[in-house]
Amino acid sequence: MKNLAMNKSAACTKAYLISALMLLGVFFRAEAGEIPAAALESIKTFDGQALVLEDSKLTHLIFQDIWNSYEGLGEEARVAALPKAFVNNSQQVWVQPGMNVTEAQLAEYQRYYPHVKPLVLDRGYRLMRSLGGWDLPLHVILNDGKKVFSGSGEAFSALASKHFSTEIALNQWLQLREDDFSSEVVVGAETSKPVSFSINKAAKPRYHKPEEGDQAPVFTATTMSGNSVSLRGLSYNKPLSLVFLDSLCPMPHFPGCEAQIEQLSHLVTKDYSREWLGIVSSFYVNEDVVQQFRDKYQLKLPLVFDTDNQIYQSYGVHASPYQIDITRDGRIRSRGSEIH
Repeated sequence: MKNLAMNKSAACTKAYLISALMLLGVFFRAEAGEIPAAALESIKTFDGQALVLEDSKLTHLIFQDIWNSYEGLGEEARVAALPKAFVNNSQQVWVQPGMNVTEAQLAEYQRYYPHVKPLVLDRGYRLMRSLGGWDLPLHVILNDGKKVFSGSGEAFSALASKHFSTEIALNQWLQLREDDFSSEVVVGAETSKPVSFSINKAAKPRYHKPEEGDQAPVFTATTMSGNSVSLRGLSYNKPLSLVFLDSLCPMPHFPGCEAQIEQLSHLVTKDYSREWLGIVSSFYVNEDVVQQFRDKYQLKLPLVFDTDNQIYQSYGVHASPYQIDITRDGRIRSRGSEIH
């Protein structure tokens, strides 16, 4: 009887698991099968503007991470080098996946890259998932709401070189793709000489990030203890180490941050050859959260609550923890994610 009860229990458990998996399968199939055009209709730009798509043009979605753009690794130059035949017959929509980014950071990004618009914040990766994409960067082409291409930046460049040189070549490729999106391999006979497609580095948008040897941006701030500090005052007698921190540590997108902060605490209490100053991001938090962060990690260095991330912005910092060392004459000696 005991074995029979156990068997019934196991059977019920198995049936429950199967039902749960079937429900999950239905959920994910429904999500993956969501019509891109319908998904786009409900989406607005990150600053709340309606996304207006032209029915007569292809929709070219560019999914990328804005933080890569600051390092010169974004897709802006690739798009700027597209053949005119494709540019004239398509509408670009830039999409930032909704992780580790705020509307304020996107607004700051657009000040440096004003031509990257419309810019959409894809909250919860809803749009990206509906298109079956997971890796960045990702280029997707929609024709009348139907996906006719999805691939990496390199795959998109190869496609553009081969099939986007003229409107005739583009239209013939589209005609072939209407019935054959199941294969990611682009097929079709050459109908015109392909154009040379390469990324012109000179076309990359201008963004200034002070590098090693540059004069460090001057600032005056008040620490969370109420003391006034300035770059020139701190670095006058000793070299200065600025350490950019985020009080949201630990978080999945700050891998190893706890170990780095532990290393920072050790250095601050042992290394008296330089001045230390922590710059704490203000995004998502207030000063109370930063106080708790300081107490939790027993940080001994003075901390500045960087309102609107103004110091972060002036130093071109978009990661944390991040250290910038400054010489006594006010120049940047080194910068990077290693705490040393």
